[in-house]
Amino acid sequence: MTDHLEDLDRLTVCSWDTASCGADAFAAAREAAEAHDAVLILTCQRIEAVALAPCPFGCAAARTGRDAFGYLAALAAGLHSIALGEHEILGQVRRAADAAPPRVAAVLHRAIAAARAFRKRHPIDADAGTLLRLALRRQPPPGSLLVIGSGPTAAAVCRAGRGLGIPSITVASRARPAWLAGRADAWHPLEGLASLPPHALAVVALGGDAPVLAPGELPAGAVLDLSTPRRTDPGDGRVVTLRDLRAEAGFEGRAAFFADLETEVERVLAHWSEDAASPVGRFRRAVELRRRADLERIARRHPEIPRPVLETITRSLVAHILHEPSERLRALDPATARAVAAIFDVSEPA
Repeated sequence: MTDHLEDLDRLTVCSWDTASCGADAFAAAREAAEAHDAVLILTCQRIEAVALAPCPFGCAAARTGRDAFGYLAALAAGLHSIALGEHEILGQVRRAADAAPPRVAAVLHRAIAAARAFRKRHPIDADAGTLLRLALRRQPPPGSLLVIGSGPTAAAVCRAGRGLGIPSITVASRARPAWLAGRADAWHPLEGLASLPPHALAVVALGGDAPVLAPGELPAGAVLDLSTPRRTDPGDGRVVTLRDLRAEAGFEGRAAFFADLETEVERVLAHWSEDAASPVGRFRRAVELRRRADLERIARRHPEIPRPVLETITRSLVAHILHEPSERLRALDPATARAVAAIFDVSEPA
Protein backbone atom coordinates (compact mmCIF):
# COMPACT_ATOMS: atom_id res chain seq x y z
CA MET A 1 0.00 0.00 0.00
CA THR A 2 1.09 3.58 -0.64
CA ASP A 3 2.93 5.28 2.19
CA HIS A 4 0.46 7.92 3.30
CA LEU A 5 3.20 10.06 4.83
CA GLU A 6 4.87 10.38 1.45
CA ASP A 7 1.63 11.39 -0.27
CA LEU A 8 0.71 13.76 2.55
CA ASP A 9 4.11 15.49 2.29
CA ARG A 10 3.72 15.88 -1.49
CA LEU A 11 0.12 17.13 -1.39
CA THR A 12 -0.44 20.57 -2.90
CA VAL A 13 -3.66 22.58 -3.23
CA CYS A 14 -3.76 25.74 -5.38
CA SER A 15 -6.81 28.02 -5.37
CA TRP A 16 -8.29 30.71 -7.62
CA ASP A 17 -11.23 32.98 -6.99
CA THR A 18 -13.76 32.06 -9.69
CA ALA A 19 -15.26 35.56 -9.57
CA SER A 20 -12.20 36.74 -11.49
CA CYS A 21 -11.96 33.75 -13.85
CA GLY A 22 -13.32 33.65 -17.36
CA ALA A 23 -13.98 30.66 -19.60
CA ASP A 24 -10.37 30.76 -20.87
CA ALA A 25 -9.05 30.43 -17.32
CA PHE A 26 -11.20 27.34 -16.72
CA ALA A 27 -9.96 25.72 -19.93
CA ALA A 28 -6.31 26.51 -19.18
CA ALA A 29 -6.63 25.11 -15.65
CA ARG A 30 -8.10 21.85 -16.97
CA GLU A 31 -5.28 21.41 -19.48
CA ALA A 32 -2.61 22.08 -16.86
CA ALA A 33 -4.26 19.67 -14.41
CA GLU A 34 -4.32 16.86 -16.98
CA ALA A 35 -0.66 17.45 -17.80
CA HIS A 36 0.44 17.20 -14.15
CA ASP A 37 -1.76 14.36 -12.80
CA ALA A 38 -3.74 16.93 -10.85
CA VAL A 39 -7.51 17.20 -10.47
CA LEU A 40 -9.71 20.27 -10.28
CA ILE A 41 -12.47 20.88 -7.74
CA LEU A 42 -14.87 23.34 -9.33
CA THR A 43 -17.04 25.18 -6.81
CA CYS A 44 -19.22 28.26 -7.02
CA GLN A 45 -16.48 30.31 -5.34
CA ARG A 46 -13.11 28.84 -6.32
CA ILE A 47 -11.14 26.52 -8.52
CA GLU A 48 -9.03 24.17 -6.42
CA ALA A 49 -6.22 22.19 -8.08
CA VAL A 50 -5.09 19.14 -6.09
CA ALA A 51 -1.82 17.37 -6.93
CA LEU A 52 0.89 15.24 -5.36
CA ALA A 53 3.67 17.48 -6.67
CA PRO A 54 4.84 21.08 -6.37
CA CYS A 55 2.12 23.43 -7.56
CA PRO A 56 2.00 22.99 -11.37
CA PHE A 57 0.37 26.40 -11.78
CA GLY A 58 3.03 28.52 -10.11
CA CYS A 59 0.72 29.74 -7.33
CA ALA A 60 2.62 31.73 -4.74
CA ALA A 61 0.10 30.93 -1.98
CA ALA A 62 -0.33 27.20 -2.59
CA ARG A 63 -1.13 25.09 0.48
CA THR A 64 1.05 22.02 1.03
CA GLY A 65 1.24 18.89 3.15
CA ARG A 66 -0.81 18.59 6.31
CA ASP A 67 -2.16 22.13 5.89
CA ALA A 68 -3.46 21.25 2.42
CA PHE A 69 -5.19 18.13 3.72
CA GLY A 70 -6.90 20.06 6.50
CA TYR A 71 -8.01 22.65 3.97
CA LEU A 72 -9.58 19.96 1.75
CA ALA A 73 -11.47 18.52 4.72
CA ALA A 74 -12.75 21.97 5.70
CA LEU A 75 -13.68 22.67 2.09
CA ALA A 76 -15.75 19.48 1.88
CA ALA A 77 -17.36 20.25 5.25
CA GLY A 78 -18.58 23.61 3.94
CA LEU A 79 -16.51 25.67 6.38
CA HIS A 80 -14.94 27.74 3.62
CA SER A 81 -18.26 28.35 1.86
CA ILE A 82 -20.07 31.67 2.00
CA ALA A 83 -23.12 29.74 3.19
CA LEU A 84 -21.81 27.85 6.23
CA GLY A 85 -22.27 24.10 5.77
CA GLU A 86 -23.24 24.33 2.10
CA HIS A 87 -24.07 20.74 1.17
CA GLU A 88 -23.39 20.97 -2.60
CA ILE A 89 -19.66 21.34 -1.95
CA LEU A 90 -19.34 17.77 -0.64
CA GLY A 91 -20.64 16.41 -3.94
CA GLN A 92 -18.26 18.64 -5.89
CA VAL A 93 -15.28 17.30 -3.96
CA ARG A 94 -16.56 13.74 -4.39
CA ARG A 95 -16.89 14.18 -8.17
CA ALA A 96 -13.32 15.45 -8.30
CA ALA A 97 -12.15 12.38 -6.36
CA ASP A 98 -13.93 10.07 -8.79
CA ALA A 99 -12.10 11.72 -11.71
CA ALA A 100 -8.69 11.93 -10.02
CA PRO A 101 -5.60 9.73 -10.48
CA PRO A 102 -5.69 6.89 -7.90
CA ARG A 103 -3.26 8.36 -5.36
CA VAL A 104 -4.85 11.82 -5.51
CA ALA A 105 -8.26 10.15 -5.20
CA ALA A 106 -7.09 8.34 -2.05
CA VAL A 107 -6.20 11.67 -0.43
CA LEU A 108 -9.51 13.25 -1.42
CA HIS A 109 -11.57 10.31 -0.16
CA ARG A 110 -9.91 10.59 3.24
CA ALA A 111 -10.56 14.33 3.38
CA ILE A 112 -14.19 13.56 2.51
CA ALA A 113 -14.31 10.98 5.32
CA ALA A 114 -13.25 13.63 7.84
CA ALA A 115 -15.81 16.09 6.46
CA ARG A 116 -18.64 13.54 6.55
CA ALA A 117 -17.88 12.61 10.16
CA PHE A 118 -17.88 16.31 11.08
CA ARG A 119 -21.16 16.95 9.25
CA LYS A 120 -22.76 13.99 11.01
CA ARG A 121 -22.09 15.61 14.38
CA HIS A 122 -22.91 19.15 13.22
CA PRO A 123 -26.13 19.31 11.19
CA ILE A 124 -25.24 22.75 9.79
CA ASP A 125 -26.66 22.62 6.31
CA ALA A 126 -27.16 25.28 3.67
CA ASP A 127 -27.57 25.67 -0.06
CA ALA A 128 -27.41 28.44 -2.64
CA GLY A 129 -30.68 29.85 -1.32
CA THR A 130 -28.77 31.03 1.73
CA LEU A 131 -26.88 33.41 -0.55
CA LEU A 132 -30.14 35.19 -1.38
CA ARG A 133 -30.87 35.61 2.33
CA LEU A 134 -27.35 36.93 2.88
CA ALA A 135 -27.75 39.47 0.09
CA LEU A 136 -31.05 40.68 1.56
CA ARG A 137 -30.17 40.61 5.24
CA ARG A 138 -29.99 44.43 5.48
CA GLN A 139 -33.13 45.18 3.49
CA PRO A 140 -36.70 43.86 3.20
CA PRO A 141 -37.46 41.17 0.61
CA PRO A 142 -38.20 42.62 -2.84
CA GLY A 143 -41.70 42.65 -4.28
CA SER A 144 -40.62 40.70 -7.35
CA LEU A 145 -37.76 38.34 -8.14
CA LEU A 146 -36.38 37.29 -11.53
CA VAL A 147 -34.22 34.14 -11.42
CA ILE A 148 -32.11 33.58 -14.53
CA GLY A 149 -31.05 29.94 -14.85
CA SER A 150 -32.46 26.43 -14.50
CA GLY A 151 -29.88 24.50 -12.45
CA PRO A 152 -29.70 23.58 -8.74
CA THR A 153 -28.61 27.09 -7.75
CA ALA A 154 -31.62 28.67 -9.49
CA ALA A 155 -33.94 26.12 -7.86
CA ALA A 156 -32.50 26.83 -4.41
CA VAL A 157 -32.86 30.59 -4.91
CA CYS A 158 -36.53 30.18 -5.90
CA ARG A 159 -37.14 28.03 -2.82
CA ALA A 160 -35.51 30.64 -0.61
CA GLY A 161 -37.54 33.37 -2.29
CA ARG A 162 -40.73 31.53 -1.43
CA GLY A 163 -39.53 31.16 2.14
CA LEU A 164 -38.91 34.90 2.34
CA GLY A 165 -42.45 35.59 1.16
CA ILE A 166 -41.53 37.27 -2.13
CA PRO A 167 -44.93 37.53 -3.87
CA SER A 168 -43.82 37.28 -7.52
CA ILE A 169 -41.06 34.98 -8.80
CA THR A 170 -40.25 34.56 -12.50
CA VAL A 171 -37.70 32.20 -14.02
CA ALA A 172 -35.93 32.82 -17.34
CA SER A 173 -33.76 30.05 -18.75
CA ARG A 174 -32.73 28.25 -21.91
CA ALA A 175 -35.05 25.33 -21.13
CA ARG A 176 -38.09 25.13 -18.89
CA PRO A 177 -36.92 23.52 -15.61
CA ALA A 178 -38.72 20.46 -14.27
CA TRP A 179 -38.74 21.92 -10.74
CA LEU A 180 -40.69 25.07 -11.71
CA ALA A 181 -44.10 24.11 -10.25
CA GLY A 182 -44.58 25.49 -6.77
CA ARG A 183 -41.34 27.51 -6.82
CA ALA A 184 -42.09 30.20 -9.42
CA ASP A 185 -45.10 31.95 -10.88
CA ALA A 186 -43.96 32.19 -14.50
CA TRP A 187 -41.30 31.04 -16.94
CA HIS A 188 -39.83 32.80 -19.99
CA PRO A 189 -37.19 31.67 -22.50
CA LEU A 190 -33.80 33.27 -21.98
CA GLU A 191 -33.73 34.78 -25.46
CA GLY A 192 -36.74 36.91 -24.51
CA LEU A 193 -35.13 38.23 -21.32
CA ALA A 194 -34.88 41.87 -22.42
CA SER A 195 -38.62 42.03 -23.17
CA LEU A 196 -39.67 41.14 -19.61
CA PRO A 197 -41.11 43.87 -17.37
CA PRO A 198 -38.84 45.32 -14.65
CA HIS A 199 -38.26 43.27 -11.49
CA ALA A 200 -37.03 44.56 -8.15
CA LEU A 201 -34.20 42.01 -8.09
CA ALA A 202 -32.66 39.66 -10.66
CA VAL A 203 -30.54 36.69 -9.56
CA VAL A 204 -28.27 35.33 -12.30
CA ALA A 205 -27.40 31.63 -11.92
CA LEU A 206 -26.14 30.60 -15.34
CA GLY A 207 -23.55 28.03 -16.37
CA GLY A 208 -20.09 28.97 -17.61
CA ASP A 209 -21.10 28.32 -21.22
CA ALA A 210 -23.93 30.87 -21.14
CA PRO A 211 -23.48 34.30 -22.77
CA VAL A 212 -22.52 37.32 -20.66
CA LEU A 213 -25.63 39.43 -20.09
CA ALA A 214 -25.38 43.08 -21.11
CA PRO A 215 -26.87 45.69 -18.74
CA GLY A 216 -29.74 46.32 -21.14
CA GLU A 217 -30.77 42.66 -21.02
CA LEU A 218 -31.44 42.69 -17.27
CA PRO A 219 -34.88 44.16 -16.47
CA ALA A 220 -34.18 44.74 -12.80
CA GLY A 221 -33.33 47.43 -10.32
CA ALA A 222 -30.69 45.29 -8.57
CA VAL A 223 -28.73 42.26 -9.75
CA LEU A 224 -27.13 39.40 -7.79
CA ASP A 225 -24.79 37.27 -9.94
CA LEU A 226 -24.17 33.79 -8.47
CA SER A 227 -22.73 32.39 -11.71
CA THR A 228 -19.17 31.06 -12.01
CA PRO A 229 -17.59 32.61 -13.90
CA ARG A 230 -19.79 35.70 -13.62
CA ARG A 231 -22.27 36.09 -16.46
CA THR A 232 -22.89 39.83 -16.11
CA ASP A 233 -20.99 42.80 -17.50
CA PRO A 234 -18.19 43.86 -15.08
CA GLY A 235 -19.10 47.45 -15.87
CA ASP A 236 -22.68 47.07 -14.62
CA GLY A 237 -22.67 48.92 -11.29
CA ARG A 238 -25.89 47.28 -10.10
CA VAL A 239 -24.35 43.83 -9.83
CA VAL A 240 -23.45 42.17 -6.52
CA THR A 241 -21.19 39.13 -7.00
CA LEU A 242 -20.07 36.15 -4.95
CA ARG A 243 -16.91 38.07 -4.07
CA ASP A 244 -19.03 40.85 -2.57
CA LEU A 245 -21.09 38.33 -0.57
CA ARG A 246 -17.97 36.65 0.73
CA ALA A 247 -16.74 39.97 2.10
CA GLU A 248 -20.11 40.39 3.84
CA ALA A 249 -20.43 36.86 5.22
CA GLY A 250 -18.09 37.12 8.18
CA PHE A 251 -16.08 34.02 9.14
CA GLU A 252 -15.11 34.99 12.68
CA GLY A 253 -17.72 32.74 14.30
CA ARG A 254 -16.43 29.57 12.64
CA ALA A 255 -13.29 29.04 14.75
CA ALA A 256 -14.99 26.45 16.97
CA PHE A 257 -16.10 24.47 13.93
CA PHE A 258 -12.58 24.44 12.50
CA ALA A 259 -11.19 23.27 15.84
CA ASP A 260 -13.73 20.46 16.03
CA LEU A 261 -13.04 19.38 12.46
CA GLU A 262 -9.37 19.11 13.40
CA THR A 263 -10.16 16.17 15.68
CA GLU A 264 -11.73 14.32 12.75
CA VAL A 265 -8.74 15.13 10.55
CA GLU A 266 -6.37 13.70 13.16
CA ARG A 267 -8.49 10.57 13.49
CA VAL A 268 -8.56 9.99 9.73
CA LEU A 269 -4.83 10.55 9.36
CA ALA A 270 -4.13 8.17 12.25
CA HIS A 271 -6.18 5.46 10.59
CA TRP A 272 -4.54 6.16 7.24
CA SER A 273 -1.13 5.54 8.78
CA GLU A 274 -2.05 1.90 9.32
CA ASP A 275 -0.10 0.14 6.59
CA ALA A 276 -0.58 -3.32 5.13
CA ALA A 277 1.46 -4.88 7.94
CA SER A 278 -1.00 -3.81 10.64
CA PRO A 279 -4.11 -5.94 11.36
CA VAL A 280 -6.51 -3.19 10.30
CA GLY A 281 -4.42 -2.40 7.23
CA ARG A 282 -4.36 -6.05 6.15
CA PHE A 283 -8.11 -6.36 6.71
CA ARG A 284 -8.97 -3.21 4.76
CA ARG A 285 -6.54 -4.07 1.96
CA ALA A 286 -8.23 -7.46 1.49
CA VAL A 287 -11.66 -5.82 1.27
CA GLU A 288 -10.37 -3.16 -1.15
CA LEU A 289 -8.98 -5.84 -3.48
CA ARG A 290 -12.35 -7.59 -3.41
CA ARG A 291 -14.11 -4.29 -4.12
CA ARG A 292 -11.93 -3.61 -7.15
CA ALA A 293 -12.53 -7.10 -8.53
CA ASP A 294 -16.29 -6.80 -8.05
CA LEU A 295 -16.23 -3.33 -9.58
CA GLU A 296 -14.68 -4.72 -12.76
CA ARG A 297 -17.26 -7.50 -12.89
CA ILE A 298 -20.15 -5.04 -12.44
CA ALA A 299 -18.68 -2.70 -15.05
CA ARG A 300 -18.54 -5.53 -17.60
CA ARG A 301 -22.10 -6.62 -16.91
CA HIS A 302 -23.55 -3.11 -16.79
CA PRO A 303 -21.63 -0.91 -19.25
CA GLU A 304 -24.55 1.53 -19.21
CA ILE A 305 -23.62 2.65 -15.67
CA PRO A 306 -20.87 5.33 -15.72
CA ARG A 307 -17.64 4.20 -14.08
CA PRO A 308 -17.53 7.19 -11.65
CA VAL A 309 -21.00 6.24 -10.42
CA LEU A 310 -19.88 2.68 -9.70
CA GLU A 311 -16.75 3.97 -7.93
CA THR A 312 -18.80 6.29 -5.74
CA ILE A 313 -21.41 3.67 -4.82
CA THR A 314 -18.95 0.87 -4.05
CA ARG A 315 -16.52 3.07 -2.12
CA SER A 316 -19.31 4.57 -0.04
CA LEU A 317 -20.81 1.15 0.70
CA VAL A 318 -17.48 -0.40 1.68
CA ALA A 319 -16.54 2.57 3.89
CA HIS A 320 -19.87 2.32 5.70
CA ILE A 321 -19.59 -1.45 6.22
CA LEU A 322 -15.93 -1.38 7.32
CA HIS A 323 -16.17 1.40 9.89
CA GLU A 324 -17.44 -0.61 12.89
CA PRO A 325 -15.39 -3.81 12.20
CA SER A 326 -12.23 -1.66 11.84
CA GLU A 327 -12.88 0.06 15.15
CA ARG A 328 -13.44 -3.28 16.89
CA LEU A 329 -10.26 -4.70 15.34
CA ARG A 330 -8.27 -1.74 16.65
CA ALA A 331 -9.62 -2.40 20.15
CA LEU A 332 -8.34 -6.01 20.25
CA ASP A 333 -5.00 -6.99 21.74
CA PRO A 334 -2.28 -7.21 19.03
CA ALA A 335 -2.08 -11.03 18.91
CA THR A 336 -5.84 -11.50 18.56
CA ALA A 337 -6.06 -8.66 16.01
CA ARG A 338 -3.36 -10.31 13.87
CA ALA A 339 -5.15 -13.67 14.03
CA VAL A 340 -8.48 -12.12 12.98
CA ALA A 341 -6.89 -10.12 10.15
CA ALA A 342 -5.13 -13.24 8.82
CA ILE A 343 -8.55 -14.76 8.05
CA PHE A 344 -9.03 -12.11 5.37
CA ASP A 345 -5.58 -12.26 3.75
CA VAL A 346 -5.78 -12.56 -0.02
CA SER A 347 -3.33 -12.34 -2.87
CA GLU A 348 -3.52 -9.31 -5.10
CA PRO A 349 -4.56 -10.38 -8.62
CA ALA A 350 -1.93 -10.14 -11.34
